[in-house]
Amino acid sequence: MLESLLQHLRRSAPDPVDVDILQPVDPFLETAGEEMRRRIFITADNAGQPLCLRPEFTIPICLVHTEKNRTGRYAYGGTVFRQQRVGHTEFRQAGLEDLGRDDRVQVDAHCLSDLFAALHHLKLPKASLVLGDQALFGAVVDDLGLPTALADRLTRAFGKPEIVERIITALESDTPLAQPSTQAEKLAAQGERKALIAHVETLMANASIAPKSGRAPAHIADRMIARQTEARFRIDAEHATMLRGYLSLTCPLGEAPERLSAFASAHGVNFGNGLDQFIARIQALNTLNVPMDSMTYRASFGRNLDYYSGLLFDAHVGGINVAGGGRYDHLCTMLGSESPVPAVGFSIQLDRVMEALEMEANR
Repeated sequence: MLESLLQHLRRSAPDPVDVDILQPVDPFLETAGEEMRRRIFITADNAGQPLCLRPEFTIPICLVHTEKNRTGRYAYGGTVFRQQRVGHTEFRQAGLEDLGRDDRVQVDAHCLSDLFAALHHLKLPKASLVLGDQALFGAVVDDLGLPTALADRLTRAFGKPEIVERIITALESDTPLAQPSTQAEKLAAQGERKALIAHVETLMANASIAPKSGRAPAHIADRMIARQTEARFRIDAEHATMLRGYLSLTCPLGEAPERLSAFASAHGVNFGNGLDQFIARIQALNTLNVPMDSMTYRASFGRNLDYYSGLLFDAHVGGINVAGGGRYDHLCTMLGSESPVPAVGFSIQLDRVMEALEMEANR
């Protein structure tokens, strides 16, 4: 199955790429966070440098691509290794990554078309897709006028409905705030930056802590002011309702432009170029004869990784999640690229494909 799928994918993604089973640990931790540390198998080379069994292919392919500094379409396949609470720790995976092409609308559409073709090649013609869009959610968050740190926290929680709801509930809470109890907290709550810096310097001097040790007084003061601002920031009921209303939006993909436009008009939200690209993508999918009736738009669908930047999708067969992917324009920059690299791709979980085929055969 793997070799057959790889041959199929390489017809539209012919650029060669080799991904070693042993990979440096740092790129995974730096882009996916410490959460990844609990899921990977870590070892070391002869010089003591930390390595891991590859937990996925996308990050290594981005590292290879960044060195080449050109456009590329890469097909890949093999075994990945991830620790799970229960079950297997080795999984067969294949996929396609498209990097460096600026025409995001057409590239997104071709990526989805390639995914449907790959699933059809695997005899899974009944696959259905759920799509979300990180950029549209970002526009809704921007409309709230949140402090930067709060906006970042809400954006990072995209795709985790329980966490998003906790943040919304906290933002609309009318519970009285505790009054600042120390001089530093009072100055921070009042936004008295110069006075707070001087106060922090005095505290450090009294404790015989040199300003160069650890964080600088100005950095400490700025963070204290930001925390006080975040703790006191509230949104009104109208904005809370607007945010929940957006996240509850689910409809066939073909109906999504009208629903999103109506939402924007009702709430005064400016989706900007994000909605234009969303509509153009649907038009491109129609041109490529991608089965629109197999796709659902779900506004709350996302992944809580910083490098995703737009389109997101999962493919299901009989309730089994067999594939997923999306646009990740920020990833190569996080990995050291001097300039942003447009990127989109998908991965197919072949073990789940086998499960789905077996389930279909037993019906």
